[in-house]
Amino acid sequence: MGFLKSREFLLVLFSALLFSFAFPPSPFGFLVYFALVPLFFALQDSSPKQAFKLGYFFGIISNVLLLYWIIWQTFYGEYFVLPGSLGAYLILALYPAVWCWLLRLTSLRWRYGFILAPFLWVGLEYLRGLGQVGFPWLDIGYTQTGYLPMIQVASLTGIQGISFWVIALNLPVYLFLKCKKTRVVWGLVIVVFILIPYLYGKKELSKKIDSDMVKVALVQGNIDPNIKWDPQFLDYNFQVYDSLSREAATAKPDIIIWPETAVPCYLEKEPVYLSKVEELSKELNTDLIVGTDDYYVLGPERYVFYNSSFRISPDYGLKEKYYKMQLVPFAERIPYSGNMRIFEEIELGQANFSPGRDYTLFQTRAGNFPAIICYEIVFPDLVRQFAQRGADFIVNITNDAWFGRTAGPYQHASMTIMRAVENRISIARCANTGISMSVDPYGRIIGKTSLFKTTNLVSEIPKRSETTFFTKHGPWLGKLCLLVSLLTGIVLLFKRFF
Repeated sequence: MGFLKSREFLLVLFSALLFSFAFPPSPFGFLVYFALVPLFFALQDSSPKQAFKLGYFFGIISNVLLLYWIIWQTFYGEYFVLPGSLGAYLILALYPAVWCWLLRLTSLRWRYGFILAPFLWVGLEYLRGLGQVGFPWLDIGYTQTGYLPMIQVASLTGIQGISFWVIALNLPVYLFLKCKKTRVVWGLVIVVFILIPYLYGKKELSKKIDSDMVKVALVQGNIDPNIKWDPQFLDYNFQVYDSLSREAATAKPDIIIWPETAVPCYLEKEPVYLSKVEELSKELNTDLIVGTDDYYVLGPERYVFYNSSFRISPDYGLKEKYYKMQLVPFAERIPYSGNMRIFEEIELGQANFSPGRDYTLFQTRAGNFPAIICYEIVFPDLVRQFAQRGADFIVNITNDAWFGRTAGPYQHASMTIMRAVENRISIARCANTGISMSVDPYGRIIGKTSLFKTTNLVSEIPKRSETTFFTKHGPWLGKLCLLVSLLTGIVLLFKRFF
């Protein structure tokens, strides 16, 4: 209890509050420029063991404040998510804990060891996003999506570059407050740190976009999740999307997009409903992108299920499919359950989807694009793979209704801005209950809807006209920082034992 009442804990609490209130939907992204400074002061006189504890408290507080929405499904009766949600808070808190521990160890071993702070942070962020349990949701770079000039460098570095800059900026702020004799020097360093990315970003944003345009219609059906999967309301679902699509068609869009699971059935296995969608596409003479589920029969009582997006062509009907590759861990699938039998026995009420394997690009008259699904927009390298394969723009369909009126939908939508900048590619995001939005290659929002509103959004978005350094080379900075972090850990262990 003495530890909980300590000055250090109050500093950590203040740091976690600043950190948390810098993320969307908060407009105060600048708070993150000094959010870790109180944490630095808490760490400066601590032992490595105490630093780990302080970092863990920071992680618990910030994760609960920022990810409280992951338990929102319990209000819809989905109580199975509660243990997993609490487990997520406890596990994700380990990342800042390890960062604080490593940072304190390096500071004790080397006079200028604190310089490794941005390398260690970004290395751990990159690690957190890997594999089937990857969850890069709270990368600190997302705090800057409201400041477009400050994130344009992401076309070179990916989001890791923005995270690196934010952590690096916290260091001179810390030294400015700590070292009275050199405050002028550190004050100038702070100004330079802010000015360089700002000027670069303004220069990038001044460029003109000279490419063909595509008109997309995003259909936001706003279907209540409590009735969405009730078979009695299946016809109602179709009526809503049919009506909204006809309304959107008056603007003569090239593509009409429905959100994730807009059709709450196995569309291909329902001939009556499939024919309705195909007839609608033919009548409107427009490609339809439809979110639905799908399955294959492997044998007697053996099925493989997919969360999918279908392309319905006015000329050919059901033309192409895409199967979601990055599934939500513990909600859509138990991670690694296809590799280890012990995981297949876990039952938390989750769906039993299998991951897709193909980077499918829908090839239409308007251009080539993927229709990635929901959570996949969180993964920079996955989106990059589609751009590298020749996507002219990105479509992202999602259903954020389960988040309610929480921070979740806003956080999720902000990631669209970062993915657009990284690859200089337009993104059309269609969400069941919002936020639906269209974003240009520089992250500028062309059009945006409100939450829980039944509406259409028709926008013209430019096709991709360049290939960025990040698109070509991927998350090189994240890999570099992870390598530095691993080498730091190895050197520290070597020094400890030898």
